[in-house]
Amino acid sequence: MTGAEDFAFAMLDDNGNYAQYGLTKREYYAGVAMQGLISAEADRKPENYASDAVACADALISALNKQP
Repeated sequence: MTGAEDFAFAMLDDNGNYAQYGLTKREYYAGVAMQGLISAEADRKPENYASDAVACADALISALNKQP
């Protein structure tokens, strides 16, 4: 199970606590999706890229959480 608010690059210290914070999985997936969208279509408005990238991230998280 993956959570949208889980850290994308989490590391645990010796006590089992998060030692590194940063992007959430949702933020990371959206950023990667946005790169692909921009490289495929360079003539769209920025706000369209952003909303589509977030939708892609949410769809990926949903698909990852489905039982095989």
